[in-house]
Amino acid sequence: MREMILGLPVDQITYEDILTDVPKFLEGNQKMSIISVNPQIALEANKYPSVIDLLAKSTHRIPDGIGVVLVSKMTGGKIKERVAGFDLMVKLLEYANKTQKKCFFYGAKPEILQDAIKNIQKDYPNLIVVGSIDGYTKMDDHEIVAAMNKVKPDFIFVALGFPRQELWLAENMGSVNAHVFQDVGGSFDVLSGHVKRAPDFFIKTHLEWLYRSLSNPTRIGRIVQLPIFVVKSLWWKMRNGND
Repeated sequence: MREMILGLPVDQITYEDILTDVPKFLEGNQKMSIISVNPQIALEANKYPSVIDLLAKSTHRIPDGIGVVLVSKMTGGKIKERVAGFDLMVKLLEYANKTQKKCFFYGAKPEILQDAIKNIQKDYPNLIVVGSIDGYTKMDDHEIVAAMNKVKPDFIFVALGFPRQELWLAENMGSVNAHVFQDVGGSFDVLSGHVKRAPDFFIKTHLEWLYRSLSNPTRIGRIVQLPIFVVKSLWWKMRNGND
């Protein structure tokens, strides 16, 4: 089931639901696209028609932000919990490790990508890293897709940041011979050890977004996005109901 929040589809879904679906898509040779919906994306998605189309066609639109969960509850929705993109990526890496699946990593700065892969290989020694391309590559999309198809990954994690990662997936996912795709934002930064994740207090109190914004001057503007998102979402709901 899905809800419409500020005009975007968001699924009533949990980590367990997604992990239950993964083997079905792998065994059925189908494409599973896991796309995050958070206040920033919801407020800016209308600038990018292909991102809206990507969300409409994706198999799993995760509520990656406490603001999304809050709006759902305030409007009588049934989204139970936040599904954090980083935590979900870790769970997918754990699954790939248990089942010895092939993973491809695309995005981030070269040194961050390199260190992230080193840590991933150390923590998940049984998953197979079949390739990686940093987010500053000179390769064009055709060459990137060809590199991915050459190694036939099961999982592809794209960490280019919004909206670049969503635009890339919208344009190229159909041409890539892989099964599970996830846009993961700054997850490589954390996995590499270059960026620390918020302390447990902030995570448990759903204030991780605030910690990240205060810790990074380039993200300060996001502090005001949450109240703006809530107000706009409630107004949209009043005007459109369940459409």
